[in-house]
Amino acid sequence: MTSSKKPIKKTAQSGSKTKKPLIQRLDSQDWKCIAGVLALTFIAFIPALNNEFVNWDDDYNLANNTNTALLTWDNIVQIFSEPVIGNYNPLPILTFAIERSIFGLDPTVYHVNNVLLHLVCVFFIFRIFRSLNLSSLAAGAGALLFGIHPMRVESVAWVTERKDVLFGAFFLAALWFYIQYVKTGYVKKYFYAALGLFIFALFAKIQAVSLPLTMLLVDYYFKRPLKIKLVIEKWAFFGLSLLIGLVGIYFLKDEGSINDTTTYTFVQRLLIGGYSLGVYVAKFIFPYNMSPLYPYPATLPVDVYIIGPIAALSILSFSYIAFKKDWRPYLFGVLFFLFNVMFVLQVVGAGQGFLADRFTYIPYAGFMFMVVYTGQWLWNEKKQIGKIAVYGFGGLLALYMFMTWQQNKVWTNSDTLWTHVLKYSDKTPLPYRNRANFRRDQGRTEEALSDYNAALTLKPDGALYNSRAKLYFNQKQYAIALEDYNRAIAMDSTEGEYFINRGAVYALTNNLPRALEDFNKGLTLKPDHANGYKNRSLIFQSFGQWDNALADISKYLSMHPEDADLWYEQGRIKNAINKPTEGLADLERAIQLNNKQGLYYYEKMKSLLILGQKANALQVLPTVKQFGIPIEPEVQAKLNQ
Repeated sequence: MTSSKKPIKKTAQSGSKTKKPLIQRLDSQDWKCIAGVLALTFIAFIPALNNEFVNWDDDYNLANNTNTALLTWDNIVQIFSEPVIGNYNPLPILTFAIERSIFGLDPTVYHVNNVLLHLVCVFFIFRIFRSLNLSSLAAGAGALLFGIHPMRVESVAWVTERKDVLFGAFFLAALWFYIQYVKTGYVKKYFYAALGLFIFALFAKIQAVSLPLTMLLVDYYFKRPLKIKLVIEKWAFFGLSLLIGLVGIYFLKDEGSINDTTTYTFVQRLLIGGYSLGVYVAKFIFPYNMSPLYPYPATLPVDVYIIGPIAALSILSFSYIAFKKDWRPYLFGVLFFLFNVMFVLQVVGAGQGFLADRFTYIPYAGFMFMVVYTGQWLWNEKKQIGKIAVYGFGGLLALYMFMTWQQNKVWTNSDTLWTHVLKYSDKTPLPYRNRANFRRDQGRTEEALSDYNAALTLKPDGALYNSRAKLYFNQKQYAIALEDYNRAIAMDSTEGEYFINRGAVYALTNNLPRALEDFNKGLTLKPDHANGYKNRSLIFQSFGQWDNALADISKYLSMHPEDADLWYEQGRIKNAINKPTEGLADLERAIQLNNKQGLYYYEKMKSLLILGQKANALQVLPTVKQFGIPIEPEVQAKLNQ
């Protein structure tokens, strides 16, 4: 006789014939716990919701990124085929394009979405910790620590760092699915779900390349035999990591974002990496002197030579001891941190700083797991010590929550940002220049000029002269502005913006041929400079070259479709060259974007009169009168006919 019993698969944890475990579900206690954690995390980041954009990469990634201006197929293709200032992270840029197409450039929307994505990451941290056999309360404590740790702020409160919270959401979701794959006896759908999510993570940020190594840690944690087949099983993950890693390095080198290796020797770079490890460990315990920028020093300080080797050797020694003693949760935690931070330790320098708070966004989860695992063990095994630890941990969380609330305010605007940076780095020109740019645009002329002069004293360059020249230009001190633009061009004749800006000086001093010459030169060097097209269109209009003027306005509007004034200008020109049908459409668009400008309605009324639609024009007339717009005699005559 045959048995009616079905064969049972072995579990991942043992060779015994037991029933295959199911995917872990959240019970009511889990949901209550995670709801509280998400609520507290959201509260900690409320100040971020009122922040503005800042003049540190938000302009490059969003406001001045022509690929986000319109959500078209061509722009989507460009987003996935071009880097932004050397970084290949197309998925965050795509989310910016979607948001911009719906909400425009309202900073609140972008900050809200960053916070929501952070909450998604917190949720998956909870689920991962539960899947790693922590209790509901321990997992909740770990998720809350992840959510409100002050070193999270840069990744959440800075719009540009959408890539952190977006890659984090996909990375952590992929990791959770892989854990389910292991725990359920290798159900393939979970493996493929992890692979799909991993692809999205890679397109969000190159730092996701560490996921395959993290998956090997999961194998170790659940005692899968450490054999080469574990690597082969993940060949697609490793292959994708290698591919995206090489693409990222190519774009960084092409942009010139990888620092000149002659500045520091390779040994010094290794020391910088070790020093960074030590700083990140220290800031996990107490996040001191958090700054958006940690500029490279001219010469390495002595502490780099001391802390670097000590930190690196300490982490490696601890890892070795944990492996030999089979302290599995602790080796998992410390290697989780190491594997996920090692690619951003600036051994190969890329960027303006050798440290960054945002680099710890995912890596710190390893330390957080170690902390709450220890807390759970103390609570279960050493009750009295465990209670003291819990009270101490609660106090620490309260302190972290306060620090996070305050740190969010650093990112309120460009002034608060760079003023904070200057508390720690007043010997580098970048924060002076960027704060000066903000203050200049706010009309705070004397403060801005003081910052520009401080920056030029530290390290004069073309960009600084160009920025200071804009201040003089705004003050209508054209002769002084022209001198600074000439200095900028003398220092770097390959930067198109300098020619475009000098062209504006020539235009306002009635040297129109020289202005056109500079605009042409500048737009050849920098064909994505929107204001260059806007300004050149005015020169073409003065020369009566209407087709050229319209071509430039059209180019500008492809980059800034939200500019109502330029839609009006385009409609006005089309009326002037007897294309009223097209002009009417442009003017309708201008009114849709801004219905508070009487001239828009007046020009619309003129379009309707040219088209012979007098009745429709008369319907617009009361609105024109309401705005107090004077009516030209020839227009009044047509209305009276």
